[in-house]
Amino acid sequence: MTADMVRFAWRVLVAVLIVGLVVAVAYAIHLILLVFAGILLAVFLRTIGCWLSQSTRLPIHWCMVIVLIGFAAVMFGIVFAFGQQIAQQADALYGAVRQAYNDFQAQLSQYRIGQQIMEQASDVDLKSTAASAASGLLRSIASIVLIAFLGLYLSTQPQLYTEAFFGLFRPMERARVARLVDALGAALRWWLLGQLIAMAIVGVVTTIGLLILGAPMAVPLGVLAMLLTFVPYVGAIVSAVPAVLIALTKGRDLALYVILLYLFAHLLEGCVLVPLIQHRLVYLPPAMTLATQFLMEIFVGSMGIAFATPLLVITMVLVKQLYLKQDWCLTTVRLKE
Repeated sequence: MTADMVRFAWRVLVAVLIVGLVVAVAYAIHLILLVFAGILLAVFLRTIGCWLSQSTRLPIHWCMVIVLIGFAAVMFGIVFAFGQQIAQQADALYGAVRQAYNDFQAQLSQYRIGQQIMEQASDVDLKSTAASAASGLLRSIASIVLIAFLGLYLSTQPQLYTEAFFGLFRPMERARVARLVDALGAALRWWLLGQLIAMAIVGVVTTIGLLILGAPMAVPLGVLAMLLTFVPYVGAIVSAVPAVLIALTKGRDLALYVILLYLFAHLLEGCVLVPLIQHRLVYLPPAMTLATQFLMEIFVGSMGIAFATPLLVITMVLVKQLYLKQDWCLTTVRLKE
């Protein structure tokens, strides 16, 4: 076998491996995103634990125990309060939604195209739809459990996993990879800090506004608005839907006021808070963020929208570190000054 044939065989092998890797990533993209969500949760929990350890001088393992117990208590409290009030309002909400749907059907039936749409909708197999919804709920619960356990293990023993990862590289490359991982971790921490600030302000504004308006389930809906602010732009729309539906149980005027309240809260976030926060922490161009969400929705679905922004943060850091040969951390320090 000649040298040219050997080189050609190696090139074919490399091309096959690259194609195989791309296919494997595309096939397992949902699992990869779940692992990434676990890493984000671990970064969040570990950051709080390190801050608590520096503030109290307690050992880091005791601080992580405190953080994990507090985080679990907050999550269970939110689920319990939100679920309890939903159960109390379920009948009224069902009646309001049913009445709104009947009114919409009556108006739609006045037009020929509306009659065709209604005929097609009547052919929908509700049994299969309910079965798919149930299976989707089970997958969501399993995903949440996986993310929780990944966050737990990665946040309590991060050195175990980072050392195993660095062991995949040659000794001369480990220092460079370690700097890159530190830069990625720092970028995610600063981005999470900015998101938490925006989420907290939106949650407070929404809760106070709903209490002033006398809307049902003001506190749980405010918490939901806070949590969904994690997803820029799209989360604002999704968080308003249950609030408006629940407000319809008390009247259309209240629903209109709730829409205006959510519009004000998220305009405050998008036009005032986010520019100020990103100017001090991590700047993400809005057009690039929306484009990334759109692309992730095409390839992955709704899960891609949820994690499009932190993935964009990672991409920007990788471009700076590997392509532009710039230190992200030094850039951030100058920006803060």
